[in-house]
Amino acid sequence: MCLIQKNTEFKENSKTNPSQESPPKSPTAAYAMFMHREELRRRKIHVSRVSATKIHLTSELIERTKQNIRQCSFEDLEILARETLFKKNLQRHLYYRRMQIHQWMMIKKKQQAKEKK
Repeated sequence: MCLIQKNTEFKENSKTNPSQESPPKSPTAAYAMFMHREELRRRKIHVSRVSATKIHLTSELIERTKQNIRQCSFEDLEILARETLFKKNLQRHLYYRRMQIHQWMMIKKKQQAKEKK
């Protein structure tokens, strides 16, 4: 219920003030932006969740830029390249973080198995 209320408030605020930047056109991008903001507002931030929402947002930006690539300036293409590298680096970081957690869990299971013997 709280998520729906905040999402409708965001939509209403963006409609009433035309001087603000227009909200994303696709509902998935708008929802991703909303979820990213909610993750950042949490007291206990989960790095993997924040990274996942950031990856989703970056993917949406990249897709939009690719759709309009014929109208892009050289600066826009440089930004596209930076966004693509950022997304790949973030995905790599998230992958290695997951592998590290998985390794810790395996070590913990082995230690518990040794203690039982």
